[in-house]
Amino acid sequence: MARRDQEKPFGNGVAQALDYTLSLCQRMGFHTKTADGLYGYAEIGEGAEIIGCLGHLDVVPAGDGWHYPPYAGTIDGGRLYGRGISGAVWQRRVW
Repeated sequence: MARRDQEKPFGNGVAQALDYTLSLCQRMGFHTKTADGLYGYAEIGEGAEIIGCLGHLDVVPAGDGWHYPPYAGTIDGGRLYGRGISGAVWQRRVW
């Protein structure tokens, strides 16, 4: 996911990230839904016992000053570097 350019506004990178995430959720057994690529969700369970996943997949512009390419997902010294690796975006990708 870190290797996908996901800058705002909505664009091809965000659509690819949404498709990938929903596909991953389906493989894990979740029921998924999307509304014309504007948003999507994944849920599992029935009746009152439903678990849902909320979050966003886009990031603000990368800007300047990166020591590693922002969309490369570079591992160096056992650490992962890239745009969207930490914070709300990454947490939605690590179940």
